[in-house]
Amino acid sequence: MGGALIQPEIRLNEQVVGRSVPGGFFYVDETPGDYTVATTTETKKTITFALRAGDTKYVRTSISMGILVGHITPTLDDPDTAPQEIEQLKYTGVKTNTVTQ
Repeated sequence: MGGALIQPEIRLNEQVVGRSVPGGFFYVDETPGDYTVATTTETKKTITFALRAGDTKYVRTSISMGILVGHITPTLDDPDTAPQEIEQLKYTGVKTNTVTQ
């Protein structure tokens, strides 16, 4: 339960794209290229990957013990099981207004 209080920013190539919220998920659409996902509490944890056209990458964050606060570590998740796991989570991204005609 203590980890629920730790919700650091998640950065994609140094731009904040969301927060590591327990039980939550969000997504971003990006162009092909090389990417680094980073989280920072008392230490900075990163993962890098190449995104190709049509790819979907799933990044999971997990908490481990630190000296003063927990460390949030990003890892690439299994693309075969991640979609089913997401169904159990709550969307925490920014909702956009859609216009219907």
